[in-house]
Amino acid sequence: MGTKKEVNPEEKAPDTKKKLESKFNPKLLRELVKENLDAIQIMERMGIKHKQTLKQFILKLITIDRVLYDVKGLYLKDSKRPKVNQMGILKINLKAHDLGELVVNEGDEFSMEVIENKIVLTKITP
Repeated sequence: MGTKKEVNPEEKAPDTKKKLESKFNPKLLRELVKENLDAIQIMERMGIKHKQTLKQFILKLITIDRVLYDVKGLYLKDSKRPKVNQMGILKINLKAHDLGELVVNEGDEFSMEVIENKIVLTKITP
């Protein structure tokens, strides 16, 4: 027989666990989303540490309001800082970057050169 004491969940007092206070504030979240703030800005303003928490709050707000809210940068995986995968391939999500006046379409080709430890892409015009 083991020395561990078995605990019957029904014997525990209901207030024995520390209850965490939710930072969900539908009024504030609604305002921030309507101001077109991105996910990082909303997280800073609301004191949220993880994107997953913000995703849950947005889904809760969508359920309450019955309106689809789109928050820039919420579902992109850190797309402003692309990483090289184990195959040596670097993928860049151009929609996540401000390209200024540069227009990029499917099928466009680029030349690549390395200058002073920087990768420079130049669009090849037809």
